[in-house]
Amino acid sequence: MTQAIQCVLFDLDGTLLDTSYDFTYALNATCRHFDAPPLNYQDIRKVVSQGGMAMTKLAFPNLPESELEARRQFFLDIYNEHIDCHTRIFPGLELGLEILAKKQIPWGIVTNKPGWLTEKLMMSFLFPSQPKTVISGDTLAVRKPFREPMDLAAKECGIANEACIYIGDHPRDIEAGINAQMQTGAAMYGYLPETARSKDWPADHRFDTPFDISLFIQKTFTE
Repeated sequence: MTQAIQCVLFDLDGTLLDTSYDFTYALNATCRHFDAPPLNYQDIRKVVSQGGMAMTKLAFPNLPESELEARRQFFLDIYNEHIDCHTRIFPGLELGLEILAKKQIPWGIVTNKPGWLTEKLMMSFLFPSQPKTVISGDTLAVRKPFREPMDLAAKECGIANEACIYIGDHPRDIEAGINAQMQTGAAMYGYLPETARSKDWPADHRFDTPFDISLFIQKTFTE
């Protein structure tokens, strides 16, 4: 029997926050600086959850590996300077976050985003209740899909892994949740490639819109 959910954990980019517009600005500014053609927003959006190197490779597909790291860092420096210009909580999630606050349900974030970027971004948002835990990609020696970041998040929330649900927009997120023996939810509105299908992800729940998550939270904690 599945244990009742007592804690909600979110991936950050593409699940809790829509960071795609600020990433698009930074990546196209990097393209301009290095005389590369600008990229379409939708093309960038599909790879945001794959991280900074994947976006850098998208912009400079023919560049040798030895030169990519410097451009990735240039891109991330620009992103850092404009990290909260257009980033927003995904519309529809506000209700769910308000319910978590009202019911005093612990919640948190587990992301592969580097800590220096995660911490700065978190300073820009005042949630209805603050997350009990924020685990970044470099908080530990390993990151998702390894279970250790998930274990630490559950520990900091004071909830057993089996009573946590982890929601993310990448198969890696579902794998991480399963590895940690958590319940899982696939955020199908996130930064997914066109070929992504939830049936290919062994998640316990599917959320086609952010509001679906709010409805799930409402049903879970108010009935």
